[in-house]
Amino acid sequence: MATEEDLYISISTENYRENKSNVLMNQVHLLETLKRLNNLKVLARQKSDLKKQLYKLLTIIQSDIKSIQEKTPTPKIPKTVQIQIIEQQESRKEPIKKNSRQDMIENELLEIQEKLRQLNR
Repeated sequence: MATEEDLYISISTENYRENKSNVLMNQVHLLETLKRLNNLKVLARQKSDLKKQLYKLLTIIQSDIKSIQEKTPTPKIPKTVQIQIIEQQESRKEPIKKNSRQDMIENELLEIQEKLRQLNR
């Protein structure tokens, strides 16, 4: 009689080869996945570094713009020109009346009512 240590199971050669190839293919896929994961980590680190550099550059640019704005003089505009500018801005602000759907329905309703009045005369 065989003990647990001596117990063997026979597997056909075809099944053995198929299963062995499946195990090896799974190992290959796992290693490829790990390789891609490491690449993603590297790319994420590079992305964060680039974001930090961009932030630094933008803060430098912003401070440069502020210093330039502080150094440039403010122009003195005559009152007559200021009044003209204000008038032009106000004329631009006048809303352009667009015929909304509600207005179109209202107009059509008025037209129909007028036609009905003419027919009843």
